[in-house]
Amino acid sequence: MKIRLSIILFMVVLNTTAQTKDNAKTVFGNLKPHMGYFINPSCQFGKFGGATAVIPGIGAGLIFNNNLSVNLLYKFTVTENTPAEVSDQLYLHGQWFGLKAEYSIKPEGAVHLNFPLEIGAGEIELDLKDSYENDHVVIPSDDSWYAYLEPGVAVEINLHKYVKLNLSAGYRFVSDVTFRNISETDLKGFTFSTGLKIGLF
Repeated sequence: MKIRLSIILFMVVLNTTAQTKDNAKTVFGNLKPHMGYFINPSCQFGKFGGATAVIPGIGAGLIFNNNLSVNLLYKFTVTENTPAEVSDQLYLHGQWFGLKAEYSIKPEGAVHLNFPLEIGAGEIELDLKDSYENDHVVIPSDDSWYAYLEPGVAVEINLHKYVKLNLSAGYRFVSDVTFRNISETDLKGFTFSTGLKIGLF
């Protein structure tokens, strides 16, 4: 009888100890990060070639513990702005390939703040306007690549369990650029973006 009571007491103590360890708080949390994934269609407005451009994009990435996300993205201009000293048949085209990291403060709130940081490479070139596609126009083959860095701040709204709306403002820094009469001054500046995150968070 004493042996049985000892065994039962031992099991109770062991179970209580295990629960205490599971519920214990640590400096680094429970060390069991949750990982989700999402796609990120977006549209940006910003300075490009000395004029305001519309820049849609698409990205996809991972989100950790619902507050730190990392995604790859691609953006391109759809505005057909013709720079000075260039034929009216041509326009300045740009595209960007980047990596974006974003940290959210209290992401469980319906509305919360995010701090995005984007880094990557951009290309600038001349292309033919849609209205001249049937004309025999020679498109210059030269282009220029540059690095860019774009920090910002964003307001994010949880629209649905699987959908978040993002409104952000940032500043695009660029490395030295030499393309015809275009320089880095014509490419850097403030940006304003809106986008969706659709996925499992």
